[in-house]
Amino acid sequence: MALITLGAALIGCTSTERVMTPYEEELAVDSPNAVNFHSMLYFPSGTALHYPGYVVALEKSPQAIIGGPKFNPRASFLDANASYFKGEDGSYNTTREHIERFQGSDWKAMFVSHILKNDIYQDTSVSYFAKSHCFVYNAYAARRLAGTSTDHDLRKISDWNACKTSMNLEEHPVRLNQLYEYGRPALDALQLNLIQDLRGDRYTHVLIVVMGWNTAQDEAIRNINDITGNLMAAAEEARGAQINDLATSPKPEKVSKSRFRPLVIGVTWPSFWTNSFTNFFSYGNKANDADEIGLSWLNKLINQTVPNALDASGSQARVVAIGHSFGARAMTRALFSSPALDPGSDGPKSRVDLAIGLQGAVSINRFMPGKGIEGAPYRDFAKLGKTHIALTASQYDGAAGGRVFWYDPSGSIKSWHLACDGRDAQMAATFDCLTASDTSASPGGGFSLCKAGDDRCSTTPVSQGKVSYIDASNGITQFNSPGSGGGAHSDIYRLPMGRLLWRLVEEYALAP
Repeated sequence: MALITLGAALIGCTSTERVMTPYEEELAVDSPNAVNFHSMLYFPSGTALHYPGYVVALEKSPQAIIGGPKFNPRASFLDANASYFKGEDGSYNTTREHIERFQGSDWKAMFVSHILKNDIYQDTSVSYFAKSHCFVYNAYAARRLAGTSTDHDLRKISDWNACKTSMNLEEHPVRLNQLYEYGRPALDALQLNLIQDLRGDRYTHVLIVVMGWNTAQDEAIRNINDITGNLMAAAEEARGAQINDLATSPKPEKVSKSRFRPLVIGVTWPSFWTNSFTNFFSYGNKANDADEIGLSWLNKLINQTVPNALDASGSQARVVAIGHSFGARAMTRALFSSPALDPGSDGPKSRVDLAIGLQGAVSINRFMPGKGIEGAPYRDFAKLGKTHIALTASQYDGAAGGRVFWYDPSGSIKSWHLACDGRDAQMAATFDCLTASDTSASPGGGFSLCKAGDDRCSTTPVSQGKVSYIDASNGITQFNSPGSGGGAHSDIYRLPMGRLLWRLVEEYALAP
């Protein structure tokens, strides 16, 4: 009898639904894995940036529900027929074909789900400080969802307060089939917040970070915090001219003189299907999703929202964009996608000062016409002007370690050797090959970034008019990161990577 009672109790527990289930079902994001991409709505205080900034969360829902371009042409903000994209004609899976597919054929589409702001709450009367959050935008606060059930208004039992400057859907009668097109006013509201933030000299940099495959939202936020924290630590370490002899000495308590005071923008997205072995089969789908993000919402964020805010605020902050794995694919795609927003332009334009693809799941052939089957969408990298691109590879990366079906991933050491062995003139004209090393853990060791083959670092590692391609195998991307697969694919969250990133910022994106 006791066993029967226990069994019944266990069955009863497993059938208890989540508090957001009715809303999630309305948007068809109610699967056990889909909920991992809006965990900030469940835990807005716990899943948070440690640094001032924003999280732009994308989710994927049927176009028929959210009013995607397939069903609502007004929702489209991308022009697949921009004249610049015609330079890829005759290739496979061109930019035009990508846009036409995810706007007009795919049954699901990425939409802006929520934008959360993390900042500091301070009460100067009692000298009290604490982290705070508010929502610049929250699709789940729409009246239509609140009306799903007369006794289930989540706005009244969730810490979903809007920011003072926001697109608050509780105040707007938005239908569910308008949620896709409301991504634009959501980013407009973010732009207004950025203008306020960037006035004055509080921030030296706008840091945009996109994570990759198999990364839930809470993990992505943790990773963004580590990347930011290690960059800040490396910048402070460099300001002290040398690594302290006492490795664990206290950090300085003031950052006012730091050369790296970032305003962070993290972008999260639904990057996996399942946690089982069958997730392997999602690779091609998630590769396309990363390109969709880079062509659409990340494109608008990087090429309109942030530049407009910089101009309106008068800020001289430098822009650094970092992507890991498929995040590198999305980020680099965005760099070259401005013609989709401005179809009359003669080519891509970017206000990003430094773009870094860490262990990228993106083909190096995208930079070179005639090398791959994708039409070389990054062929005009040298014409971006102020934007410098850097990529890392590692011999210990088991995820991007070899040729993946149809392309040569930039995170693979095999791709690095393909580009850097000197046999191919086109690759030699495209990539400046470097090696980064951090042997600080060994007596007499330290950090270095050198031209490949120049063990003494006798020449400057600055790359003019080329893509910096860095072998980070020695002490930087060398070890397995706990809880991750793919060898050292995710070994990017330690201080040695922070030192490499800061070295690149010093060369290409140092604020005045």
